[in-house]
Parts: sequence; structure tokens; C-alpha cells
Amino acid sequence: MRKLFSLDFLYILLIAAEIAAIVFLCLFVPYCLPVAVAFAAGWAFTAVVACIMLARGGGPEMKLALAALMILLPVAGAVIYVIACAKHRPGGELKIRCAPQTSLAAAANAGCGTCLCGYDKAVYLDCGEKFFELLFKELENAKVSIYLEYFILSRGEIYDRLVSCLRRAKGRGAEIKIILDGVGCAFKIGRKQLRVLKELAEIKIFHRLSPLPRSRLNFRDHRKIAVIDGRVAFTGGINLADEYANLTKPFGYWKDTAVAIYGGAAEIFGAMFLSVFYGSYQTDAPPDAGDKTCLPFCDNPPGKYFGENALEWLINGAKKEICAFTPYFCVGERISAALAFAAERGVKVKIILPHIPDKKYAYALSKACAAELACSGVEFYEYLPGFIHAKGLVCDGTAYIGSYNLDFRSFRLNYECGVIFGGEIAEAMRRDFYATLALSRPLEEAKCGKARKIWRLILKVFAPLV
Repeated sequence: MRKLFSLDFLYILLIAAEIAAIVFLCLFVPYCLPVAVAFAAGWAFTAVVACIMLARGGGPEMKLALAALMILLPVAGAVIYVIACAKHRPGGELKIRCAPQTSLAAAANAGCGTCLCGYDKAVYLDCGEKFFELLFKELENAKVSIYLEYFILSRGEIYDRLVSCLRRAKGRGAEIKIILDGVGCAFKIGRKQLRVLKELAEIKIFHRLSPLPRSRLNFRDHRKIAVIDGRVAFTGGINLADEYANLTKPFGYWKDTAVAIYGGAAEIFGAMFLSVFYGSYQTDAPPDAGDKTCLPFCDNPPGKYFGENALEWLINGAKKEICAFTPYFCVGERISAALAFAAERGVKVKIILPHIPDKKYAYALSKACAAELACSGVEFYEYLPGFIHAKGLVCDGTAYIGSYNLDFRSFRLNYECGVIFGGEIAEAMRRDFYATLALSRPLEEAKCGKARKIWRLILKVFAPLV
């Protein structure tokens, strides 16, 4: 029995199989020619598509995942790639005409069209309850315009309050425009609710969900933007749904963050909105106001990816500490290497993940990626009261906050937005991080079995496609 399961016996079996295959092909090729031609055509098609995929731009992680898909499904994988990754013209092109910029601001102006700008004041909002309280207060004061761009708008109490505010604003003569993501809002808002909104506002559905396979559905509008009268803008991780205000608690307490910006910077977020609403938009930079500045930014794939570049720049410049919230953790090699190197050179790197996940596969993937970086000294924690949906990072007094998750989809496939602050907002975010850390514990995990290791390996390989 030992010989039957030995490597030598396996080699003998493989050699015998090859000899049998050669004899079979020599004797029966004339009868199998149509099948052989079909196999050759399928192989040629897959090879051509693979070569095109490798020659095109994109990160190595995405190419590896697609190559693995084509190996597992030689013809079907190539067809999936052609459908899902066909050339897609970028939308939402933005250009803010401004004075020459320097450093990171120059890269933002070249990469996503924004610029460094002044603002009067900003308010850091450390939970959904505070966010909605301030948002509805400002909506009640709207007189000129309301722009809303959200990944999720769901029926419920928040929807009802929003409709009431919009109805009163329309009565005051305010112009109302709304962008909703077709995938994010699918099955969360019905035709009746949408019909009510259309009576109050101009509605654009970003890549409406369709039963037909379309490459554009791979690109989603994950932004969270509210701009009121061009004087105040809200952004962050909070969508317009009851769970974000903890009116319902499907995953325990929902921890989230946002920021309200008053002054010139709000006009930049208004321009971001209009660039998606109209397909492109150009305007002059708002006049400077006050002595405070921030850097709004965005991503419109496929194209240049400023959000990932800015995050890597901040991490590489950190000298003392890096504190981050994220609901999902699955970064590419660039950000992973930057975090590992920061920890190795003595920077304190702490990242808080959820304790109660909303997606089990994403939670398993986050744990797998965290385990690798933990070996380099990166500290991971899990937020015990429930689900952490907050998205942001503080590096030595500089805050990076917006709609970006620390994952492939946010950095490569989603329309996203964010803003970089220093000063009081960065300090408020840092205090919130350590208050959240006090409610968390180090991420620990029992020993993984073989089945779980295989499952995580599969998730990691195909993570860029999820």
C-alpha cells in the first residue's frame, strides 16, 4: 500500500497517461479533428484575451486574479473578462482652474482636477446620529440648491425625513439634484419612493442595474456627498439609511464618521457632484477664505487613481503614528508594503476592524490580510460594540477622510471622494480613534484549519474581482 501512494508510483502513472495520450492522438486524430480544432480555437481565444489583459494598464493584483480566472475557466474566463472589463470611458471628469499648485495639491490637480482650497470652518461628526442632526438642520435652511450623491438611499425613517426636508426646500425655490448608484440602491428603494423623489428633484441613476451583462456595472458610484447652497458640504462614510443612524441595528452599534465643511471647499464638492451629473465639469477655484486649507479629492475610474497615491504618500511620510478605521481591509501590494515598512521603522500603526461583520466573506478576507501585516508589527483591533463603517486615517496630524474603504474596489473600481485636513479636524479624528480603540480589543484568531486556509487563499486570489 505504501508503494501505491508513493511519489514514484505517481510518476509512473503520469508517464503512462502521457504515453496513452500520444498513442490515442496518433491513432484517432482523424476522428477527433473537430474536437481538436474546437480546443485549439478556445485556447487561442483565451491566449489572445490574456495577452490583451496583460498589455493593458492596471495593478498586478487585478491581472493575477484575471489570469487565475482564465486558467480555471479557459474560454468562459476570457468571455467574462471581455464583458466585465471592456474599455469604459471615464465619466465625471473634473477640472478646477486654479493657480499653480505644489506637492500633493499639484498631483491632485493633475490627477483628479481638484485643488487646495480654503474653508471657514469644519465639523467632525463621530457618529451617524450627529451627522443626520446637522444634515437635516442645514437642509431646512436650504434656499438655492441641494446636491445629494449617495451609494445607498433606503426606504425607512431617514428616507421619510429627507423627503419632508426636500419638499419644504422645493417650496422655498431650491434647485434639487440627486445621484443614486444603481447597484447600491437596488432593492433598497422601490418605484414608489423613486417616483416621489422625481417629483421633487432631478434624479440620475448611476449605472442602473440591468439583467444584461454590461462592463459599466463593474464601476460604481460609492461617493457620499451632500452640498447645500454651495456653502456647506458633507462627506464621509455615511449613507442615507436607518442603520447609519442606529435606528435599526442589524449588526450591533453602527460606528461611522463624516465631516461638514463650510466655505470655499464646499464649492469643490459641488463641482465633483456636477461632474458626475453632467458627465464633465469645469469651473474656477473658489476664492480663498480664512487661514484654514484642505485638499478635496476624488477618483473616476478607469484612469488615474489619486486616492491610493495620496494614501501611500501619507503613510510613507509618517514618523510617529498611523491610526485607521475601515470596515474592510484588503489593500494591494503598494499600500501593504507601505504599512509594513512604516511599522518596521518604528511608526505605531493601528487599524480598527469590525467585530460583527456585515459580509462574512469580506470579514474572512480582512482577517487573512491582517494576519500577514501583523507579522510586520501592524496592530489590528476589532470594534466590540458592533460594525465599524468609519473610513479614514490619521498620519502624524494629517487626516484622510472620505468614502474610501481600504480595499481593491474603492481604490480601483469605484467613484470615490475624500478630503485631507490638518489642524483641529485631524486632532478630533485622532481623539475619536482612541475613544473607539478603548471599545476594541486586539484582533485574535483561533488556529486555522486546512479548509479555512484554502478558503482564504481563494478569497485573496480573487479579491480584486469582488
